[in-house]
Order: sequence, then structure tokens, then C-alpha cells
Amino acid sequence: MFEGLLSLIEQSEVITLYRHINPDCDALGSQWGLATWLKHRFPLKRVYVLGQQKMTNGLFEDSDVVDDETVRNSLAIVLDTANVRRIDDERWQSARQIVHLDHHPQIEHFAQHEYVMDSYAATCEILAEFFFSVDQEPLEMDVAEYLYRGLLTDTLSFKTSNTTEHTLAMASYLAQSGLDIPKINRDLFDVSLHEYEFASAIRAKAEILDEHLMISIVDHTFLEQWGMNASQAKDQVYQFGGIKEIEIWAIFAADHDDQGNTWWAGSLRSKTLQINDIAMQYRGGGHKNAAGCKCLDKASLNALIDQLRQRIKETAE
Repeated sequence: MFEGLLSLIEQSEVITLYRHINPDCDALGSQWGLATWLKHRFPLKRVYVLGQQKMTNGLFEDSDVVDDETVRNSLAIVLDTANVRRIDDERWQSARQIVHLDHHPQIEHFAQHEYVMDSYAATCEILAEFFFSVDQEPLEMDVAEYLYRGLLTDTLSFKTSNTTEHTLAMASYLAQSGLDIPKINRDLFDVSLHEYEFASAIRAKAEILDEHLMISIVDHTFLEQWGMNASQAKDQVYQFGGIKEIEIWAIFAADHDDQGNTWWAGSLRSKTLQINDIAMQYRGGGHKNAAGCKCLDKASLNALIDQLRQRIKETAE
């Protein structure tokens, strides 16, 4: 399963690690988990975490800063990213060798060495298994905590359909490192009163279509009123999960490009129906039951919603 990966690492003096743009905890947890594991076991190697987005939640550090020559001499490992255009920091292409390690369905081949396991619930789950295959002893607590954050969030606290016996076994393996699991949950999921009220306002804007589709569309005025951005609004998509009558749910939030043109970005979720194939038609993609899309104009937004409605109708027939 991991044939050659450890050898590639051992032969590389410089390793650069990459994630997707707008990173979630699985992207960041796999990046920092791997970086920290490497630093513990290979202290003489130069290991760098790359990505341009600044961290604001206090759970992850800001990325490293390296020059182009360092990247060219490195083994690049791209984590939790299915397609080229979503890799944060395009310099990965100039690296000496490239590894792709991911749990998303593979839609592009861009690396010489691929470890893509789309039956796994998180990239952090893949790394946990890799680390266990190298050394069956418990991990250092900092490594285990990074991976556990990604595993917990990408499975929505072990509630997604791709949560398996293996997922839970890897969580158990990570817990052996002495993790403070209640604190990790609080750090990840506790919100401020303002965030709670913001989520309530998004729920209030939701509408139900055809009895089984719930959507919430938020515009610039709404976001400015709350002092929040499109990414923070989309993160609230989990608010609509767990409603018995709802099969597909989505949040679409207004954003803008560098020229100031308004467009919508969306987060889509479902209980059992496939939605990533629809998202891929709108500059997006993801997992079967969890996907995203972006750069939607009004016509595209309406067309996407119509396709979600049709997907539900097809299933009901």
C-alpha cells in the first residue's frame, strides 16, 4: 500500500509539504502531522509546510517561508488535494520529485508517486496507517493530535458514511498517545456567541425545495451585517445535517473575484445521494456526499440547484 514511500522520504534531504487552498483541518492536520512526524524521526532533514493562507483559529501555525531553489531541490508531497488548480503554492511543480497522498476520488494524475485511497474518510487516516506501518508504537502526542483533528472533522465526529471500522481503529491508535479528547472537541467545535447567532441567522434564511432539499443563500449585505465572509458562511453547512426529511442540503455564499465581480461559492452535502459529480460541473468536486463549487453566476447557481432537485426526483421515482 505504501510501497516506496518511506524510501523516498529517507533519500530526501529536503521535503516540502502542500495542501489545498482554503484548507480544512484534514489538509492542515495531515500537513502538520506529517511534518512533525518527519522532524521527530529525521531531525537532520529540512521539512517545510507551505501554503499562503494565514491561520486565525490558533490550532495550526502559519506556513514556512522558503525560496524557489529550496523547492526545486525538494521532495514535494501534496496532501488532501485532488486537482492541480487547488494546490496552494504552485511551486510544487518544480520539485525534484512529487508525491500525491490523498483520500479524494482521483480526477487528475500529477505526481510520479501516488498514494490515493478514496475509501478512507480522511487523509489523516491514511497517514495514521502509514505511521503505524513504520512503527507500531504510539505516536508522539503532537503528531497524534494533528491527525486526530483532521480525522474528527472530516468525518463530522465519525458520522459520515465513509466512517469505517478502519477509521475507528486509526482513531483508537491515535488515542493511545494520551490525547485529551474532550479538549480537542472543545477546541474544534465550541463557538463564540456571535458565531452561534450567525449560524442561527443562516438557518433562518434556509428554504426547503421539493420537501427533501434545503438551501440557504447569503448575499454580501448579510455577510457584511455579521462581519463574516463567504468561507465562514459555507462552514455552517453542517447546521442542516441530521434533519430526517432532508436528503441534500447546501449553503451558497456571495464572494467576489479580483475585479470585484460577484459570484457564489457553495458547500453541498447529502445523506446517501451522489453530489460530487454535479459539483464537478461547476468548478468544484469532492466526495460522493460532501462537495464544493465556486465561481457561480446567478444562472449557474440556479442551474446547479435545479440539478440537485432533479437528483432527488430521480431517486424517488
